[in-house]
Order: sequence, then C-alpha cells, then structure tokens
Amino acid sequence: MSTKVLSRLVTGAGGALLIVSLFLPWAEVDGVAVTGWELWRTADVLFVFTGAMALGVAVSGGHFGLFRPDMSLRGAADLLGVASTLLIAWLILFEFPPGARYEPGAFLALLLAFGISCGAADWRVLRGAPLFPPIRDAGR
Repeated sequence: MSTKVLSRLVTGAGGALLIVSLFLPWAEVDGVAVTGWELWRTADVLFVFTGAMALGVAVSGGHFGLFRPDMSLRGAADLLGVASTLLIAWLILFEFPPGARYEPGAFLALLLAFGISCGAADWRVLRGAPLFPPIRDAGR
C-alpha cells in the first residue's frame, strides 16, 4: 500500500469516526451519559466540518483547490484537524463540566482529530522540500 493511499485511508477513517464519536458518551453527569452533541453547543459544528473535510480528502485525494490554487482540501483538513485536536484537548482539560466523569467518546474524538491532522499533513518538508513552495501559474 502506498503512502498516499494510506494517508487518504487514515484521513477518511478519522473523519468518519470523528463524526460518529459525537454520538458516543463524552461525560457522565449525575448518572446520565452525555454525548458530544449535548455537551458542547458550538464546538460540535467544528468537529462535523472537520470530519466532512477529511472525508472529502479521502474521496478526492485532496487535490482540489479551496478558495486559492495553493490551498488544497488536504491542507484545510490538516488545519482543521490541528484546530480540533487543540480544542478537544482544551475542552477535556479545562472546560469539562465540574463533577462529571470522563467517558471514552471524548478521548476517542481527541485521538481521531489528531489522526486526521497526521493523515492530511504534508510530511515532505521533513525530507527536504521547501517550507513555502512557489505557487504555480494556474493556467492564466
């Protein structure tokens, strides 16, 4: 299996499972399990958008330009994956309801958001590619 296929698989699976993880219990408050949808009123929209973008990368390969010719779906999924990872970590560490018990859905979502960012990342820079490659003329 090639690296490109593996990264698309990791990104797509992470996106689909991130959306599914929102329906799993994230916390137990007063004996009642609370899902990701119920626990966070606005953050769940970001997580769904991140999952949808990751699925778009898996389906298309992430090579479609998004708003600009140098910004691909893959780059957007990477950016959203990093933002979602940081937000979920923040919510778990600092914004969790007082007295609530942690449930597996929150940690699964954290792992999946990190997986999306790793699967969509451009690792060529570590192998010597330029950090800011020149923008190719898009047929103008």
